[in-house]
Amino acid sequence: MIWDLVFSDHGYFVFKQEYIEQQQLESDIHDLKNTKGKLGQDVIRLREDPKTLEEVIHRELGYVYPDETMIIMPETKTEMGKEESER
Repeated sequence: MIWDLVFSDHGYFVFKQEYIEQQQLESDIHDLKNTKGKLGQDVIRLREDPKTLEEVIHRELGYVYPDETMIIMPETKTEMGKEESER
């Protein structure tokens, strides 16, 4: 009877492992809810603040104003070597 209580499919070790998994999943849910809240704030800011949208367009898409100059630096040899070795 004690053997079943500890080592069976519904015993202590299985219960302990499932409890640990449950705690990890609850932690993941909490982290995802925080991330969702931050992303929601970003969406609202992008919809309502033109300066924020403009900043993202410049940073992500590389757009420049007519009076601006964009300088594109060549890749260093170490970065080029890494890319070639990955192919």
